[in-house]
Amino acid sequence: MMGVNRSDRPASVPRLTSILDTLRTEGPAWVWRRLRYRTPATASGRHVHRWLREALGMIAAPGRRMLGRGLASQDTLYAFYDLQVAPITYDSAWFAIAADRERRRQGLDRVQFVVVPGMLDGVREERAAYDAVVDRDMRLWRVHNIVLPVFSLVPSALGYTLLASREAAGPLRAAAAARVYPPSYEPALPVGHHPADILEASRAGETGLAVLRSSTQAQRFVEQWAGPRLGGRRLVTITVRDYAFMVARNSNLDAWATFARRLDPARYRTVFVLDTERTLDPLPPALDPDDVFREASWNVQLRLALYERSFLNLGVNNGPFLMAALGPRSRLLVFKMITPSVPQTTEEFMRKLGFEVGGQLPFAGPFQRLVWEDDRLDVIEREFAAMVDRIEAAEGQPARGPATPERGREG
Repeated sequence: MMGVNRSDRPASVPRLTSILDTLRTEGPAWVWRRLRYRTPATASGRHVHRWLREALGMIAAPGRRMLGRGLASQDTLYAFYDLQVAPITYDSAWFAIAADRERRRQGLDRVQFVVVPGMLDGVREERAAYDAVVDRDMRLWRVHNIVLPVFSLVPSALGYTLLASREAAGPLRAAAAARVYPPSYEPALPVGHHPADILEASRAGETGLAVLRSSTQAQRFVEQWAGPRLGGRRLVTITVRDYAFMVARNSNLDAWATFARRLDPARYRTVFVLDTERTLDPLPPALDPDDVFREASWNVQLRLALYERSFLNLGVNNGPFLMAALGPRSRLLVFKMITPSVPQTTEEFMRKLGFEVGGQLPFAGPFQRLVWEDDRLDVIEREFAAMVDRIEAAEGQPARGPATPERGREG
């Protein structure tokens, strides 16, 4: 089975979201250093923060206007991804689509993404529990292999600039004038994007928000991989979270392996997309090397192209899988949206992010569904069968009975 020994991992991750917990675990000096660079979680807090940034910009403008002359194009939005406040994860996808939304709101043609280094050797200081798993070297690797490639998924992206220092952001910020995202961005008082902005805008009736798309060449590579393997069958992906931080959020590996074995092999070809952290480890005994598309774990463009090519994609709530929901071409079933023991996936925290607990993404397509239950085998099979019926009905295909009954393959 896919279950493997994880005794080398922490049994649990402490709750670190409250001020008191943070004071206890990190100390008052750490809290003081980070308060200045904390993105407000509430709408009122974000409004006040924006007012402060605008005031700071007015004060700083005269001194830096000359420095920024000629640096910015009039038809381009400059989206500043400041690593002092922004996550170095697939959550950068939410920032990317929000920047494109601001581009359209201002009537501009293109987006230039500008990555501003953090104050700790290019990144920001993190909590000890997180830094023990994702240290500075790993975070810098992620900047180049996750954050920057995610920006390339925005069709309007002109490119990206990775600044050498925070000081370099000032002249470009001045040259961009009002053509910036986040609105009124200031390097001295940076602010990160909040997913609620996109979710609330969609609920208010805005359309065209989920714009991420893979490149033509990435699609060609995926077709090159899939062509000789499918033989007319439907491609089904299973994205695995198998990560050493917040392990309670990880995939139920045994359930997913059993589900894959029970699919009709004449109709479906299943492929696993492993957690990037684990792709270089020996494969679990239940998997044949041909059951895994390793390259998709390491290449953001290939990952999204694979999701777009597949008949259906399944997995638990995690950054790379939710990235696919921010584009219109991927069919998705996202399980385990809530993990009560993890601060970042409690019902309360999900509401702060703008999600409606038990609901769906307001911009989701008809074949993109959040499943607010754990990834148990019975839940996976039920939701898969229901989505297959929905897809086939939309395509005008006759019902062909249950989608998952190949019991002879259980052993």
